[in-house]
Amino acid sequence: MGTASEWMLVALAALFWGGWMLLWDFPRRSDAHIKPGLSFLSVLGLAFASLGFGLMATFQWRAFRWPLILLSVASLVGATVLSTWARRKVSSVTEAFQSSRC
Repeated sequence: MGTASEWMLVALAALFWGGWMLLWDFPRRSDAHIKPGLSFLSVLGLAFASLGFGLMATFQWRAFRWPLILLSVASLVGATVLSTWARRKVSSVTEAFQSSRC
């Protein structure tokens, strides 16, 4: 299942990759006037995606063996579902805002 040093590498890789993606996404949302700039669902989806990145970067092909496959699949599914849900919520709020301006 991995040593403590490997799990620390997972956490560090997830932290750096997630932080970079957060800094990458926030200005783009601000320029597009998407409110809120960061929603809880988008940050949670990013956390799942960064966990998956950390697992894959640290364990490589071992991430597809029995105990780790559960975390790998859960992070992939969680990131996909939460990001899609956050995108739908933002687009519905944006459409409502544009229709109320007319």
